[in-house]
Amino acid sequence: MSLLDDYAEYESAARRHSGDMAGAVSSSYASTRQGELAASGANALTSDVDGYIATTLETEDVPIFSLDTVQFQVPNKIISLAVSNDILVLIIEGAKVLRIKLQEAHNILEADIPLNPTVLRTCNAFLDPTGRHLLLSTPQGDSFYYYEGWEQMKPLSKFKNMEITAVAWNGMSWSTAKSSTGTVLVGTHDGKIYETELQPGNDTKAKRSDIPVRCVAELPVRERVTGIAMEAFPARKKQHLVLIATGTRLYQIIGAADLESRSSGDKSAVFE
Repeated sequence: MSLLDDYAEYESAARRHSGDMAGAVSSSYASTRQGELAASGANALTSDVDGYIATTLETEDVPIFSLDTVQFQVPNKIISLAVSNDILVLIIEGAKVLRIKLQEAHNILEADIPLNPTVLRTCNAFLDPTGRHLLLSTPQGDSFYYYEGWEQMKPLSKFKNMEITAVAWNGMSWSTAKSSTGTVLVGTHDGKIYETELQPGNDTKAKRSDIPVRCVAELPVRERVTGIAMEAFPARKKQHLVLIATGTRLYQIIGAADLESRSSGDKSAVFE
């Protein structure tokens, strides 16, 4: 055998050895990569055709919330409820309100609704972000206000014949140090927007509440307001955005409203 033949045989053997090593390294890399992807929750599939690794993510279906049973027997049928700031409010048949602190579920406060129990079959309940102010409205146009600690809700005499269907709370007044909600907007069943300010007042023994309310807008199409929200512009606190939703339309109102400098009890409308 000549030196040329020896060299050719050596080169052929070297190429075979190099190919075997590359295949081993590629297989080892693919196995390692598959292990890494599997550990991170991914399923790696190696293609025999082009050598690429195709991955498909396998995500677990994590529920948004879970339901658990609690050892609490509701004394009557629930008509409506609202939750805010770890406070649960239940409106039940018999014209009763149950206020429950979720962190102290054993401590349940009960209040009466001054309304014929046979009339109260359905209602809308709105609880402010602090969980202290409760606004209740019936399809018959009766509205009531409750403040934490009261033994009975108070009729809102100036809200007569008004079914409240949506409430926009004042984000600048979400403080437990204040007894007032600040300026809030309420939408009604007939497409009107009212402005008011809920506060308990000084006369705790009064049977009615004379909290003022002013109509500040009326939708061009008369239909039920299903949602309302107001937000201040970050850079311009006096400039506000009000969004109003109905069953068929979405309205946007932008304008100046100085909620921060407004004094409690001021009867002038902010959003006119």
